Amino acid sequence: MTDVAAVPISELLHDAEKGGCHAGIIYLQQMRLRKMVDPHSVLCIGSQLLTKYSSKLGDEKWPVLEQVLLASLQAGADDWSAYCLKALKKRFPKSHRVQRLVGQCSEARGDYDAALTEYETIMENASDDMATEKRKLAAKLGEIGSNTAAGVEALSNDVSNFQTDPEFWQQMAMAYAGQGQARQAAYCFEEVLLAMPHSIYNILTYAELLASAGQIDDARKYYCLALEHDEKHVRALWGLLSTIPPKVDNKTEAKLRNLTVGRLRAIYKEQPANSTRTAMLELLA
Repeated sequence: MTDVAAVPISELLHDAEKGGCHAGIIYLQQMRLRKMVDPHSVLCIGSQLLTKYSSKLGDEKWPVLEQVLLASLQAGADDWSAYCLKALKKRFPKSHRVQRLVGQCSEARGDYDAALTEYETIMENASDDMATEKRKLAAKLGEIGSNTAAGVEALSNDVSNFQTDPEFWQQMAMAYAGQGQARQAAYCFEEVLLAMPHSIYNILTYAELLASAGQIDDARKYYCLALEHDEKHVRALWGLLSTIPPKVDNKTEAKLRNLTVGRLRAIYKEQPANSTRTAMLELLA
């Protein structure tokens, strides 16, 4: 019996895209368990489940609704976020979790005052609710801009509240990256990777931050680590290729470059003929 947790997420997505209730559920479950982010694929698979198989989902319907709602906010799919929120509010009218989603919908609209009001209402009844505290910080950052100097300062001031929270460190890393401080961003993202070491998204992001900070050898190691998880991951292959110059004297690096180019060419050759495929193959010639 196949251990689903060991299957590359790209394969699970491929199965889910073929259609069918079970494959779609498995993909979304694994995205949640692996704490991976891909709003467009989640929205595509999740909306298909809710449209075609709603009656077959059982209790799985509620996490799917939440997952699709969050993905729709990131993808700007307002109709789906409204649909999911309405269904969740009807089923869980007094839930703080759903109330937070109301606040997040306000954030997505740019109405940060409404979001803060929603979060403060929750905190009145649950002062130790760290999930809501995080959303309050997110709303404040939305107002002042997380990638500004003021945003970095606001995050730095709250480090003591979220020292063990990988999502906070991820936000901190992206704020530093937005300020062009790649070395500090990589330092922060290291905390994310320590908390979730098997997430290929985290491994790749860390590799990219290292590369931006000029730590090319370390970046190469993490691109290789990502490829151990999924040897056909295009983003990882291109990232690895970017760390090895076309003309290199080191035999090991030259062999690695040739292997990477060969793998990318094989991937593009499998795709239907179009201008993108042709351009990629010419680039890799």
